[in-house]
Amino acid sequence: MPKYRLDSIASLTRQLAFTPLDAREVQLAAAEGLLLEIDALKAYPLEYVVFRITGYRAKTADAQLLTGLALQHDLGLLIEQVSDGLNVRTSALVQPVLQIDDLTLRFNVTSKTIQRWRRRGLPARRFIFNDGRRRVGFLLSTVERFLATHEDQVSRGTNFTQVTDAEKDVILSRARRLAVMCQCCETEIARRIARKLNRSPLTIKYTIKKHDEQNPEQAIFRLAPTGVNDDERARILKAFRRGLPIDRLARRACRPRSAVYRVIVDERIARINSRKVRFIDDELYHQPDSDRVVAELMAQHELPPSPTGEDARIPRDLPPYLQELYRTPLLTQARERALFLKLNYHKFRFVQSRRQLEPQFARARELNELEGHLNRANDTKNAIVRANLRLVVSVARKHMRPGMNIMELVSDGNITLMRAVDSFDVHKGFRFSTYSTLALMKGFARSVPLLRSKALSAIDDVLASVPDRQDTFTRQLLVRDEVQRLLGKLSAREREIIGLHYGLGETQAVGYDELSVRLGLTKQRVRQIEQGAIEKLRATVTA
Repeated sequence: MPKYRLDSIASLTRQLAFTPLDAREVQLAAAEGLLLEIDALKAYPLEYVVFRITGYRAKTADAQLLTGLALQHDLGLLIEQVSDGLNVRTSALVQPVLQIDDLTLRFNVTSKTIQRWRRRGLPARRFIFNDGRRRVGFLLSTVERFLATHEDQVSRGTNFTQVTDAEKDVILSRARRLAVMCQCCETEIARRIARKLNRSPLTIKYTIKKHDEQNPEQAIFRLAPTGVNDDERARILKAFRRGLPIDRLARRACRPRSAVYRVIVDERIARINSRKVRFIDDELYHQPDSDRVVAELMAQHELPPSPTGEDARIPRDLPPYLQELYRTPLLTQARERALFLKLNYHKFRFVQSRRQLEPQFARARELNELEGHLNRANDTKNAIVRANLRLVVSVARKHMRPGMNIMELVSDGNITLMRAVDSFDVHKGFRFSTYSTLALMKGFARSVPLLRSKALSAIDDVLASVPDRQDTFTRQLLVRDEVQRLLGKLSAREREIIGLHYGLGETQAVGYDELSVRLGLTKQRVRQIEQGAIEKLRATVTA
């Protein structure tokens, strides 16, 4: 098996193995995009490589530079190994997956040429093919991007003679009509004809370019307008976000409607691919009537518009803006299960559809479907969060300390609650309130000390002019209160042993011998109780 030339890329590969599957798919696509851009003769900062793949930018810059030649080799290994862990079956993909033999036939080259392309940056993934075996394969869109970005290097090794004379006539006729009548640019012409003839856009583009070189007086691409540049793209997107329709945008930019449409579609695809979505799978989602079943589950367990009975009781000491939270009814167990099934169902549909999306052929209706699943998942998540906001308030009130603001705790708890919704597995059988309560307690254990330190700082400011002796006394009171709070988590026997052995309160410290006599227990049993109490205190502090 080939070895990595760069230890940093080998380490990065091991780290990616622990990311969620959907995030790993996004990182894999980012690594492929980076590999296609690498110049073997240049050097690249490690920080830049990590950011391009993971989106993470370290606080301290790493000055390490990676040579382009070694980086090409190692990124190819990274892509192959990370894709192997995704267990993707070729039968689940809409986009064709080509093997080495397919490439040699399609482009009339030898297998050595394909291996040479791989060394120059052609990304190869590992797939599970129809025979059940894992092999290296190449996504058609990736092959086309490689040939487009390395056209000069690979043109000598390729031969597109598989385009028949009849096909060539059709290609040239359609291209001329699109260039003259529709004012499509080169990329759009190749895209449209490729979709119609079930051909690669690169094949279409090469065929037209070859014709133009041989027949300059009848050149087709010369008639086509130039593509949309970055400045035009930015202006179009800015106006579109303000609500201007495509027709008006096209008139303002003096561009055909198709060009503006493609700019908007490409932007939506980029935004969709940047979303990190995790879901918890269920057998229901793979059934042909899953959409109907999920809808029926939701309809069967509707809730009343407002809470009744005990659920409607609002604590009197809450401010009015928090009392409004109690007007949302609590979820029954059946309703809660239905909501989580619906939430993960739409996430599942989004991830599956995104994996099958072919960016070069994508249309608005496909993106509408993708965004629709994402919007429905967000709506469902918001419904779950709203129904559990009063739980955040309840747990936050138990963690209140002198000088702290309840709204700061609630705000911090809301973030924890939203994260808990994404990670909760309804199949394990317990209620979300149990899971989220533990998550909130752990979250508050981290945030409360920080908030308390702010409160203590404010106390310090107020007491800055007070003599040191009184300041020390104030701090002792705060420490005593904190010790009493922690001891309150222990049983009566545990508090007695801890208090006597460590001399808490007004008593002197007592050894194990005297403790065993006082309590009528063996020294070994006293030590066991003490150790259990200490572990309980540690869990309370660090939970």
